[in-house]
Amino acid sequence: MAPKTEDLPQSSLPGMSKYPTYRREPIKYAELWLEGKRIDDNVEGLWRVHDGLYDFSEWMLRHPGGSDWLTMTKGTDITEAFEAHHVTKSAEYLLKQFYVRPASGPRYSAYTFRDDGFYRTFKRKARPILATIPPGPSKQSKWCADILLGTFLLLATVSAAKYNFVVGFVAGFILNLTVVSAHNFFHMRDNLRMYYFDLSFMAHREWRISHALSHHLYTNSLLDLELALFEPVMQWVPHPTKSFIVRYGSWFFSPIVYTVLFHSHVFIRLMLAVTGRIKYIFRIEDLIPLIPLAVMYTYSGATFINTLIMWLWIVACASFFFALNGFNAAHHHPDVFHDGDTPRDDRDWGLAQIDAARDRVEINNVVFLVLVTFGDHLMHHMFPTVDHWHLHKLYPVFYETCKEFGVTYQIGTIMDLLTGQFKQLARVKPNPNPPGNINHKIN
Repeated sequence: MAPKTEDLPQSSLPGMSKYPTYRREPIKYAELWLEGKRIDDNVEGLWRVHDGLYDFSEWMLRHPGGSDWLTMTKGTDITEAFEAHHVTKSAEYLLKQFYVRPASGPRYSAYTFRDDGFYRTFKRKARPILATIPPGPSKQSKWCADILLGTFLLLATVSAAKYNFVVGFVAGFILNLTVVSAHNFFHMRDNLRMYYFDLSFMAHREWRISHALSHHLYTNSLLDLELALFEPVMQWVPHPTKSFIVRYGSWFFSPIVYTVLFHSHVFIRLMLAVTGRIKYIFRIEDLIPLIPLAVMYTYSGATFINTLIMWLWIVACASFFFALNGFNAAHHHPDVFHDGDTPRDDRDWGLAQIDAARDRVEINNVVFLVLVTFGDHLMHHMFPTVDHWHLHKLYPVFYETCKEFGVTYQIGTIMDLLTGQFKQLARVKPNPNPPGNINHKIN
């Protein structure tokens, strides 16, 4: 039975009065989120950028970032994606060639991109720095990802040969680092290392939707699929209907959720395909998760059953570390904005990103940790296509822009974010004070 409207959390963001289509579905997934967005955006099968409709149909295969981005977003408003993914002015000039007509109604979005606003000001200041950085993945990031992959495969094979669960545990931890590092690559134009992400049983293409197009652009709002995916088990949006078990049971069932996260993606995709909810299209990358199993079985000399058990153990360990890191990386803390809280009056997208994130001071000081633990999180949200190895170079102009706009960005610790995430799960009362207000902090 579907929940009543009054039992659903309502958005506190201007322009988001309509509850997102399909958000209340019991099983949520990337393609369904896009279907709902097409309905809510109502752009007549075209692409919307700000107040104009554009047709990229004849240009998709020539898109520098790869055709996938335009194929997936056809029929939606891509304003936030266009702004965040294109740093230079050249994309704006090119956009004019594909103009069709003005949009017929207001955008289904809470965010603005004024020329004199925070984000565009920051982007202008960042352009000279970014112009000195070669586009695409850095050599350092590629080396790290490759070394991690090789180390993982070696340890996984040894764990199968010795049937040693301790070695398998370490292999799982390294697999987690490999997968997180691959997250750096799938935000960019198509490249080899984005496929490392698929070793996790999760698919980089689905994450380009749920993470890059949803979470990154509509962070902690009702349009953030990464919030909705785990409901009703884990509810980060403050709402008085949360049960006691949901609020405080997370201390006990979170480790289970963390451990089965990777495996669950396989079962959900299979179930949706079997029931016909999605049309399954085989892609060669669907076989990538089987590569470690094949390597382990071929070179370990172990029986297939023992190899299979060890492989599933490694994936479970990797899943636990990945979720432990990801859920507690930046966005969930009582002092961080979640939909339902009172937003600041200035709806600039960059300010919204500041309000919905908090970095960890221990991580941001080490570039390797930034790559493998979702570090420099806010900078990554602001410029998702910039390689993680270079994000730290943007801080001087970021703080300069913050000073210009009178904005303070809070930085916490690992423990602060870890405990804050559970406090956020328990929170039922929306914050009545907007971010930046002297009374904003919740005790």
